[in-house]
Amino acid sequence: MLVAMKAGQLVLADNAHDKTGYSCPGCHEPVILRRGRHKIAHFAHRPGSQCQLGEGETAEHLLGKRQLLQWYQQRGDRVELEVYLSQIAQRPDLLMIERGHRVAIEFQCSPLSLKRLRERNAGYRQCGIGFHWLLGAPYQRRHLQGPKIAQFTQEVAGQPGLLFWDTRIGRLVVRRDLIRCSFTHGTGMRPVSVVKVQTRHLDSLQYGRGGIAARQLLAKLPSRHPLAACPLVCHDTVPTWPLLDEPVIIWRIRVVMALTRLPIFYFWSQARWQGWLMATVAGHWLGFACLDPHELRSGLLGNFTRDLLREQILIACPGGYVLFRHPRWFASVAEKLNLLARGGLLSVGGLK
Repeated sequence: MLVAMKAGQLVLADNAHDKTGYSCPGCHEPVILRRGRHKIAHFAHRPGSQCQLGEGETAEHLLGKRQLLQWYQQRGDRVELEVYLSQIAQRPDLLMIERGHRVAIEFQCSPLSLKRLRERNAGYRQCGIGFHWLLGAPYQRRHLQGPKIAQFTQEVAGQPGLLFWDTRIGRLVVRRDLIRCSFTHGTGMRPVSVVKVQTRHLDSLQYGRGGIAARQLLAKLPSRHPLAACPLVCHDTVPTWPLLDEPVIIWRIRVVMALTRLPIFYFWSQARWQGWLMATVAGHWLGFACLDPHELRSGLLGNFTRDLLREQILIACPGGYVLFRHPRWFASVAEKLNLLARGGLLSVGGLK
């Protein structure tokens, strides 16, 4: 930790001169001043302490907090370092005033579970405090998977994003480029190219490669329907933020299979359609802790509904939707790829 108590006053480690006489602002146990030529000045609990404040802080975490304090001060923000909130027994790395409201700034460099993150945020909400989570080098170095992306997703300028603090350059890094289509790695692909990539990937799943969800889905398909021969409406060609623990196309195929088991002219009210579609995703939503994902989830369901309407699989009618026709599976993967090669993809996702 960078701040300790001495004679009833908060003391910044950089300004501390005496070697003893300091205590933790949270547990009030004695703490030790540590500084050196290659070590950031900080306070540490004595061995055996049960206090979790400042526990296991890395050099990057200590440096990042100091950099962030200076960065916010240079912007003219009102900011304090390591303010202990006794009501919830939490101590954010920094506490600032943003548009008249208190906001906790957390610089996260170590692993943190979704459960613990939700608990921390619930504490801040209890105190009427907002929060921003900035991720450190361990999160920047590794390729973040969907669950970890969802866990730390925050609203950044009205859009979902991740916040990082780079201690090497002392700079805030914002990432909004994590939207994807199934089985792709970028956002600049033409929709026809996306469908080709997805078709070939689904074809590879047929031969034993892929996750549990894909294998379970394969087991449910009639033998005459290869997975890659799925209807065009199954392909997600509009990139979305990570929301599911499975590729979006796998979920869409499940929905299409459910539609084929319903009679033509089956009717849903709009509310029943939303409920029915939500039920097909049950158990597959990723966990969010820093953002209410309702709008993102609604966007995912809405995109698919529009594609089903565009393909006239569904027909909108007063008060709801009618199943107008069953989605068409291709006779073979080769037939589908030939259609794509001829530019025969006319409507899904605005393809031409």
